[in-house]
Amino acid sequence: MAVSRSLKERLKNHETVFGTFYKMNSPIALEMLGWAGFDFIVADCEHSPIGYESVENIIRTAENVDLSTIVRVPSASEEHIFHALDSGAVGVQIPNMTSVEQFRESAASAKYFPLGTRGLSRGTRNAMFGFWNEAAKPYVEAANEKSLVVVHIENKEMADAVEEICQIPQIDVVFVGPADMSQSLGIPGKSKDPRVVEIAQRVIQTAEKYGKAGGIAVGGPADMEMYIQSGARYILYSSDAGLFAKSLKSTVAQFEPYRNN
Repeated sequence: MAVSRSLKERLKNHETVFGTFYKMNSPIALEMLGWAGFDFIVADCEHSPIGYESVENIIRTAENVDLSTIVRVPSASEEHIFHALDSGAVGVQIPNMTSVEQFRESAASAKYFPLGTRGLSRGTRNAMFGFWNEAAKPYVEAANEKSLVVVHIENKEMADAVEEICQIPQIDVVFVGPADMSQSLGIPGKSKDPRVVEIAQRVIQTAEKYGKAGGIAVGGPADMEMYIQSGARYILYSSDAGLFAKSLKSTVAQFEPYRNN
């Protein structure tokens, strides 16, 4: 089945959407995420071993359980962005950018002319392997409308440039990674430090000011509530591996009183 409502449409309607990083590359876990009620996954090609051959099958499985798939590409290189979108993903999440010009170039790589510089091939899954009905709607136009561009703000320098970044027209979501931000501030791992929180809230509020959606990675309900109150609408809650590990730890903790010491 197709995804019932596009993630991009929902964000434009100022809805809040909930996803998780997908790292385990298990179709069973993926189906469970959809049936559980997540809105989307971010297939993590940066911090997991998932490759592009797997990405196409991930997207197929996700569509069957009404999940949208964003791909976090390994880097901002245009070939990674091409591969992810050609696979049929609804969007890309682009990390590791250190200049405003890099944001411009990467965002343009997600769009075909006249909106960008994305390389055109009609033999991809996104173009139905050549079966696209051009008479109904030109493929290039439809693909430009479909592609959701999420950019990472991962360091203080780019957070300070957020006003300029938010004026790049192809960008839809401005996403803060608190863990990477803590490293940028010289306090690695302290993602709840007030300095990290202040920057994240400022980025989210600036995104909303310019008509973008603010995004954030959270690990629990308290952080989620705080950032939603600050205006975040693209929420990434933990990861499939993180949720699985948390459940396992909780379960095994129940065994401890009965173990032989």
